[in-house]
Amino acid sequence: MNRRIVAEHLATRLFTAEEAVDNTLAAMGELIAAMPRARLQARVAAGVGQQAVDHVMEAASGLADVRRSLIAAHGALADAKDQIGLRRVTLVGGGDKGEDADPTRTGFLEVVKSA
Repeated sequence: MNRRIVAEHLATRLFTAEEAVDNTLAAMGELIAAMPRARLQARVAAGVGQQAVDHVMEAASGLADVRRSLIAAHGALADAKDQIGLRRVTLVGGGDKGEDADPTRTGFLEVVKSA
């Protein structure tokens, strides 16, 4: 298979994973915010549910580590792309897309001039 096509498939999977982690982290934030509000609305003692809060906070911290590792992997894959002769190929994903963009595609290749 052509290296460019392989790179595009891999980039699409990376962008999908990055988006999934960001969406999960956002959902985790909503859960973290909802837990103390629920306790206040239920008018129960502050200690009720504290273990659950601790576990969710621990999970959120772990998810931040996952996000950091994905960012590092992104950089390492960019280096690998250069090593296989695709330095002039820019893999683009996420971000603002126009109305005509295919919603099933999260990445594409673009040839750019080298500096």
